[in-house]
Amino acid sequence: MSERNVDSSRRDFLRAAAGTATVTGATGTAAAAEDGGGGGGGNVQPQWPAYVSDAADNGYEDLRGQSEVSVGVYSNYFQPTFIWIEPETTITWEFEESGHNVKFNSQPDGSSLSGTSGGEFDVIDPGSTHTVTPTTGGIYTYYCGPHEGQGMKGAIAVGGDVPTEAVGGGGGGGPTLPENAKMLGIASGFAMVSTLGLAYFFMKYGGDYDEVDA
Repeated sequence: MSERNVDSSRRDFLRAAAGTATVTGATGTAAAAEDGGGGGGGNVQPQWPAYVSDAADNGYEDLRGQSEVSVGVYSNYFQPTFIWIEPETTITWEFEESGHNVKFNSQPDGSSLSGTSGGEFDVIDPGSTHTVTPTTGGIYTYYCGPHEGQGMKGAIAVGGDVPTEAVGGGGGGGPTLPENAKMLGIASGFAMVSTLGLAYFFMKYGGDYDEVDA
């Protein structure tokens, strides 16, 4: 093979290798972004006060966008225990078990929501409901009078102007990349390195072999 043909072959190979590496990298990056980019603010929750740190935790729900929401009152817990809603959303506690009530522990300035009627230990009959409609943004905490010491507590975040924290990932950084996206990124990087390594080998050694006489 002539020197000109060797150089031409090398250039053609390099163009193909560079194109392959670019496409591979772009595909891997796009796929990883697609896999990891969903969920919006799903990894952020309100930062709940210390008062409810010992609450009997039966779930958190982001219910923003709904005009009416329900909280079940069960044996020593509220479900969901933590909710995030918009102002003027109606909350209804549905008493499924006997011996419980709802009393507010804290409310934002300017709010004066009422708990169930009666004193701390006056309970509500099963099948009854209690309804409030918060209009003031902020964090509300509440409890069951007879069972506050057993962790029967709950919290409500109202509106967007509440303290938040990242959840579901270490370090409090940005969104966590799913495992399949990580693996795809690693595979794409390996393919790029392999392709460019082969291109380097061909540049240095390809075509420099003496023709063998017959």
